[in-house]
Amino acid sequence: AMETIPPEIFLEICRHLYVKDLYTLTLVCRPYRKILWSKTISIQKIWTSSRVLSFDTYLPYPTLPPPNSMSEQEYIWFTMLADKCSICKTKIEKQELFVCRYWEFGRICCKECIEKKTIRKIKNSLPKDLLGCVPYHERHVFNLGDEKLYWADDLHSFESKYHAFEDEQQRDNWVKVKREEGYLDSITNVSYIVI
Repeated sequence: AMETIPPEIFLEICRHLYVKDLYTLTLVCRPYRKILWSKTISIQKIWTSSRVLSFDTYLPYPTLPPPNSMSEQEYIWFTMLADKCSICKTKIEKQELFVCRYWEFGRICCKECIEKKTIRKIKNSLPKDLLGCVPYHERHVFNLGDEKLYWADDLHSFESKYHAFEDEQQRDNWVKVKREEGYLDSITNVSYIVI
């Protein structure tokens, strides 16, 4: 099929497709998938057009660009197409999806899985500067106040990396870089939550 359609025509057709149709096209054959999953600017623009074209009333931020950590394809999947918990694969009702998206972790989780996969109580043995590097989700719990949720695997991974440095200067530089990355991501994530 691809051999009979000039690439320029194929891409022009793609520019006018809704997200679900464009995503379905990636499943048709490997050549389509290879083209449409590319991270090139021209392909990212096609996905952006599709996302804006596919406005959804449950999606209050369709014209915002994706966070720095996501491509258009990942952003569209995360915000418009995914409807199951990324852990247990339980379907989540459309009206509940907004509160089940955990931008900080890049996951959609049902209530049960977010409770199983996150840590609230942090060991006192963890260095304070390490916690500034690890992504967390902050939520308000009625009668208890605010609490931070850390993705357990992330926390363990960051802790292992932190303790693997033998040179204190290298570790401090790593912490500084991770904090800056986390700060920039948190600014981006807040813009999606506030809107």
